Amino acid sequence: MVVSDIQSFHVAWFVTHDTQFDVTLRIGDGRLLGVESGRSVDAIDLGRVALIDGLVNAHTHLEFSGIAQPIPTAGRFTDWIRAVIAHRRAHPANVGEAVRAGLCESLESGTTLLGDIATSGWSSQDYAASQIPGIVFQEILGLLPDRIDEQRNLASAHQYRIVTPLSAGISPHAPYSTHLDLVHEAVDLARKTGCPLAMHLAETQAELELLAQGTGEFRELLTELGIWRDDPSAFGKRPMDYLEILSQAPRALVIHGNFLEEDELQFIAARPHMTLVYCPRTHAAFGHSDHPWRRLLEQGGQVALGTDSRASNPDLSLFAELQFLASQNPEHSHLDLLQLGSSAGRIALGLGGSDRANFTLVRLGDSSLNDPQRHLFAQTNRVCGTMVNGRWVWRQTDQSR
Repeated sequence: MVVSDIQSFHVAWFVTHDTQFDVTLRIGDGRLLGVESGRSVDAIDLGRVALIDGLVNAHTHLEFSGIAQPIPTAGRFTDWIRAVIAHRRAHPANVGEAVRAGLCESLESGTTLLGDIATSGWSSQDYAASQIPGIVFQEILGLLPDRIDEQRNLASAHQYRIVTPLSAGISPHAPYSTHLDLVHEAVDLARKTGCPLAMHLAETQAELELLAQGTGEFRELLTELGIWRDDPSAFGKRPMDYLEILSQAPRALVIHGNFLEEDELQFIAARPHMTLVYCPRTHAAFGHSDHPWRRLLEQGGQVALGTDSRASNPDLSLFAELQFLASQNPEHSHLDLLQLGSSAGRIALGLGGSDRANFTLVRLGDSSLNDPQRHLFAQTNRVCGTMVNGRWVWRQTDQSR
């Protein structure tokens, strides 16, 4: 590497697991080479900004990025699902466009790594130009034999459809939509290929009722869709039945987990390769009771953050998720919350060992705020740049200070 390959930037705050103030960063060959106190004479001054550990959106559905406003979440969860299904059927040709728009929005909100759930209607070219690395999880679901066979073939072919900089993952959708045999097969595929696995689990009380009793609004929906069968082998009895299966995958993301019981949290906490992914604003939009993320952290478990999709969230900004989470939990250090939105997501996706220079640039909006422990996610702060592998892949054109 020659000297000209090294970039130098001066920032007010450099924030990863701790904070350094008034420093010059040396970046070259896609890596952070060093940090020096003060402003070096050859450094580009970025102004009153914080360069923070790159944000990771561990769970999103980019296919819904064309939705301008979230689908109303009041009322029964299955009514929201009906609206999601209706949207998907009404826009079958727009999936690729939505994925590309979602990738662009993610980039411009500071995301340096993401985990996307992909269903149908997309192509590898929709992701090919992405400047954000991550995992594309092929969603599989089915309760009837013909559908299960079709999804089995789709899952097996998925690893050959993905192009760099993204990798392949597998996602049995949810207990109410995916036959237990298909969940087992997804885990077997993950073990064979080494890919990560993600599954929506314990998302609603209605889901728990379906598993425990075979009744409620989910049975009504499945009957309406013509896919309900009195098949005791199709479902587990509780989320723990699924956690025991998912734990056999090399890496498992438990999505939402809003209603996990204490023994289920303990089960996850005891397995470092399992991560609970919490989507704060989506959780709040549905009016769920307190999420168990704090209890899992207290037990030493892994918690990462996601935005879910524009079907339940106004945008795809992980930084906005952190601002919301910080406002709702003033007792928590912003540095601790940053770990949930950065390093924990990298670990969840199986991409945590890299020493690449992946950073998010944040404009500090109020000069009177000077404590990163309490002010990193102040409402006046805004993302203004995204660095992936040591290269600015997006910078806000207005760099006023």
